[in-house]
Amino acid sequence: MTLMSLDPIIVKRGVVMRKYSSLIDMVGSQDLGFVAFRYKGIEKTYGQFLDDVRSFNPPEGDVVGLFLSNDIETITAFFAMAGKRQLVILNADDDEEVLKRQIIKTHVSVLYGDAERAAELDPYLEKDFHTTDTDILLFTSGTTESARAVVLTESNLCASAFNGGSRLPLSATDVMLSVLPLSHVFGLVCSLLWPLSFGCTVCLGGGLRTFFMDFRTYKPTVASLVPQMARFLAAKKLFNPELKLVLIGAGVCDDWTLGMIKDMGIRVSYGYGLTESSSGIALSIGDEPRAMSICPDYSISIAEDGEILVQCDTTLMKCYYDEPEATERVLKGNVLHTGDIGRVEGDILYITGRKKDIMVFSDGSKIFLPEYEMRLGEILGEGVDFAVVQGKRDEVVLVIRCENSVQKMVDVFNATVARSHQIERIVYVQESLPRTMTGKVKRYDLQGIVG
Repeated sequence: MTLMSLDPIIVKRGVVMRKYSSLIDMVGSQDLGFVAFRYKGIEKTYGQFLDDVRSFNPPEGDVVGLFLSNDIETITAFFAMAGKRQLVILNADDDEEVLKRQIIKTHVSVLYGDAERAAELDPYLEKDFHTTDTDILLFTSGTTESARAVVLTESNLCASAFNGGSRLPLSATDVMLSVLPLSHVFGLVCSLLWPLSFGCTVCLGGGLRTFFMDFRTYKPTVASLVPQMARFLAAKKLFNPELKLVLIGAGVCDDWTLGMIKDMGIRVSYGYGLTESSSGIALSIGDEPRAMSICPDYSISIAEDGEILVQCDTTLMKCYYDEPEATERVLKGNVLHTGDIGRVEGDILYITGRKKDIMVFSDGSKIFLPEYEMRLGEILGEGVDFAVVQGKRDEVVLVIRCENSVQKMVDVFNATVARSHQIERIVYVQESLPRTMTGKVKRYDLQGIVG
């Protein structure tokens, strides 16, 4: 084993955990002869991967838009350029309009990965933009214009992997199946950096084409999933017998899914975190998935209105890129205002609701309701009394005070949003919608109407 510069070493349950100062430290400190990645019938050792990272020839440009995905080429690029270039992490599967806004907003000067998408988006590059910054920008999981570029560092991500691992340690014999988008912080930290920090083998899933077979093919012992994936795999009984641990995050998971997985003899851990905190803030390690142990570097307090407030010296974002006012609203001093409601009992965190007007889906995506309703209102017309709320099982429901059908207008609106975010049901009411003294809709009161 070749050891590089290391931060503190902790031994827990016989497992050695190290807090790495850089991603190259993380890779170079493992057994270099051990398999780091397995994909498409190919195996690559930690030593081979480290050689590829060190010999990587980065593209010309100060701000690199990286289409990071479950392929070895873009993962190599990420490790090679982290801490050396300003990296903007992009998802090649996003709509062109979404990618256009992200590229323009963050002054991307060159794109890497997915040559076809790069060619389409080349006109939007700011090729003459220069900076000496070396941050990593990840977008929040909102799919509307309110998705913000969160400014993180290589050190933030290394610390997040360490924090999660200190609560949920792995061993070098574990095999992780990576099926989540690495362009989102949950997938990046919990499918890639967490296992690599323990010297595990990471198997790179083949996407939708092979999703049904990946568990049988790679025989993982660990998998990180969003609730929608977990429910599907549990219902279809697609988990392999070697699987021992499932980490679920980035959304609310129902009791049926959690129970099904546990009944299969698989340990379930539930995670809570934000892009703004570099992922994990708390993880469940006991028999109750929703009772989450707070990760070591974090200090959590509860505001008078129940909002979860987070302090951490190692993982909190610097800011939202080029959005000082938005940053000031959530990051006050060194305290992150999460917008989530919860309670703390000892060192256990419970999430009880959401303060923000954000609709969270089981696949980890979100709707920012003020903007969603503003766009819908432009179609429905001025003065219409309506609100959008979440029904059962990710259903988007429109509650509206109106005598005539608005279905045709809703159809027009639905054609402009992602299928999973389309309005599925309309509830017509005769009374004015309940509102606060400041005119905001009391969404909670509408849940009884929606059912």
